[in-house]
Amino acid sequence: MVSADILTMIELHLVLKAPPNKTRTLIAALQALAKSARVDPGCMAVEVYKTVAMPRYICYDEIWESEATLRCMIASRHFSQLAVLMELSSEPPVCEFRFITQTYGLGFAEEVRGCDND
Repeated sequence: MVSADILTMIELHLVLKAPPNKTRTLIAALQALAKSARVDPGCMAVEVYKTVAMPRYICYDEIWESEATLRCMIASRHFSQLAVLMELSSEPPVCEFRFITQTYGLGFAEEVRGCDND
């Protein structure tokens, strides 16, 4: 059996629909917010991106190292600024906090496939 590295990461996943002709403005605002988040203690990664299939939808993801650091961020000015941007969405935003408790490496796929490590 493959051993798992147990992590307590949490992903904040946000999807906004930009109002007509405001996609670039909203992306710029999210990128500025992402830049400041990257230096916050406990922030492991931040991404801002659009999907090809739905060009007016903007995704914003932050990964936090623990629930404690996430809670600090939610209580901060950073999250207040994010909430202001959520209000600009032309439809109700999707905001999810995804708790990630286990991560497996390539060894998991090898185990499932029955591969030998010759």
